[in-house]
Amino acid sequence: MAETLIEWTEHYFRHKDIFDKKLENIIKEKEHLILKYKDRKDIVFINAVLEKEVFKALENYKEYDKLFIICAESRTNIDFIIENWKEILIKNLTIVFVNIKMNNRVLLNPFVHNMICDETTLESGIRALFN
Repeated sequence: MAETLIEWTEHYFRHKDIFDKKLENIIKEKEHLILKYKDRKDIVFINAVLEKEVFKALENYKEYDKLFIICAESRTNIDFIIENWKEILIKNLTIVFVNIKMNNRVLLNPFVHNMICDETTLESGIRALFN
């Protein structure tokens, strides 16, 4: 599935840039992709299953304008987000949950979501994104 997620991710970012045409290059590294745009540089981590180590590693990539984590849309990953909510509130982070079979994705920016959501309805709100 990881190779499929990598392919999906490359296609997704190329397609997102179809009108702006600012994406100059996608560099494949061992554990991530680097997206070089004319005006910024982003980094994309692709992990089918979310783990705390992935979020801890993001601290080493502060020079990038945007951080992305691409993961499978699964109950395990949704539960992980809810259980670790306070630890993933990173300002320029977007988590993309991918359902490859349905060619569907859900984007979550925890930092922004946290500013607009009520803590008492956090879990039900996040779960509602996936129903």
